[in-house]
Amino acid sequence: MPLPIRHDPPGPQASDSCVMNALPNPNPIDRRHLLWLLAATLLAQAVLFISYPLGIANHDDNQAAQAFLMDELGRGNLLIGNLRYNTGYAFVMAPLKSLTAALGRLGDRVFLLAQMAAYSTIPFMVYDMLRRRFGARRAFIAALVVLCDPFGLQWTHYQLPGWLVATTTVAALWLAQLAWQAPARRRLLLVALASLGLGVMCFARLNYAPLAAVYGASFFLWRHIPFRQRIGLFATVGCISGGLLGGYIALIHIPSTGATTLSCTSGATLLAAADNMRYPISARNGEHSAHYARLLTLPALREVNFYSETYPLYRRPGPWVRADEQAAFLAQPFGEPPEPILIVWPSALYWYLGPCAADALLYEVYLETVASDYGRLVGSILRGLAYMLVQDPASAAFPLQYLENPEQITWQGSGRLGFYEAHSSAYNGHRVWRPGVELFSALFYLVNMLKYLTPLALLAALWKRDWLLMTTAAILLLGLLLIASFASIEPRYYAMLAPMYTMLIGWLLGEIMPRALAFLRQ
Repeated sequence: MPLPIRHDPPGPQASDSCVMNALPNPNPIDRRHLLWLLAATLLAQAVLFISYPLGIANHDDNQAAQAFLMDELGRGNLLIGNLRYNTGYAFVMAPLKSLTAALGRLGDRVFLLAQMAAYSTIPFMVYDMLRRRFGARRAFIAALVVLCDPFGLQWTHYQLPGWLVATTTVAALWLAQLAWQAPARRRLLLVALASLGLGVMCFARLNYAPLAAVYGASFFLWRHIPFRQRIGLFATVGCISGGLLGGYIALIHIPSTGATTLSCTSGATLLAAADNMRYPISARNGEHSAHYARLLTLPALREVNFYSETYPLYRRPGPWVRADEQAAFLAQPFGEPPEPILIVWPSALYWYLGPCAADALLYEVYLETVASDYGRLVGSILRGLAYMLVQDPASAAFPLQYLENPEQITWQGSGRLGFYEAHSSAYNGHRVWRPGVELFSALFYLVNMLKYLTPLALLAALWKRDWLLMTTAAILLLGLLLIASFASIEPRYYAMLAPMYTMLIGWLLGEIMPRALAFLRQ
């Protein structure tokens, strides 16, 4: 007698092992949700748009460098590869920057509007993804949480890659979700499109390239398709995203710099991270540390800095001075080495040794520093990971709110309808809407307290064992771990992961709230 065949009912709780691509989607779009989400998006972004202009790029070294790279591209110079700054954001935004440059501050407004519009697609992609897997009501709650994240919203107001990396990462997840139920050929096309976005992400933030690998490996969780197809999807991600990065290295970076290494500031970044971990950076830590301490006693023979005039120099891996000046610098007698070593970004050594030689020395100093206490390293990484998971402002060396608050601005003018001329480190007479600045600043840390739910949301996502949630959790955890291990814990770094936080928290609230309301009605 043949055994009866068990049919799993389609629905939001169907497991990944079900043949979901053979079933109609049981969770249709609720148009009311889209209308409410659109209205909330327009309101939130409109308030931010009229409250905060784009600001002055040159008040911040990282923004000034991106502006320099975009200007180079606008003049037709494609060889903008360098040994310090990531170039992916500049390549994406340079055409728009060139089109709006002649409009002055109006052009800055158009540029800002384009960035805000691109980032505003994230809540809608989150809604569509979660709607397909968990139902429209849960997806709507999650999308609202993503939309109302003040930490994530602010980054489109800067000429920095954070919002771009966040958008391409969410878009890749969304395209993969569309591919989940698609026929094999269309599935491959959708993943290929996602991989193009991930390729942009890789050279917009080079040290986030491992996140593309996590994304590709997640396809092995797709048990509803043959294993051979899963290998094909993984290979597609690697070939396209890696191919874009490889093409950039071969066609732009190496011709620009003559070097195969992508960065000659990683050693300085690591040593700065060790300094933030309160490691004693001392000449007694080892041979390289002692040599570094001696070199720091040599006075520079010229004025040296890390400012805008050095941006073109980062295309030169060797010394930035003539050979005779380098020899004169190194021929000076050493002074008394400092104890402890206080300098972790030695401007003079970049000029006289070259960025790559100086960075190689700093990397060895870092290894000798952490070798003195590996336990401190592990403890610091775990603490940093914990701080970033909940975005704890009390533990951050940098403020979470980068957009200026009312106390940082000098207000001038009549204030008609609440608009003033703003003067600060970011503004020099820009028209700013003061009520919006005050509202955003008043709500920022209050609303951002939702991030204390991140650890619980992570555990719930892993317990759920859903492909989308597990992949989102893995991307968030790996991204934060990379920052905690290899960089200073700055909000502008984990801003690139902002939607991952709120997507998980929003899903968790979407699971809890209907159950809680049903319980209260009983």
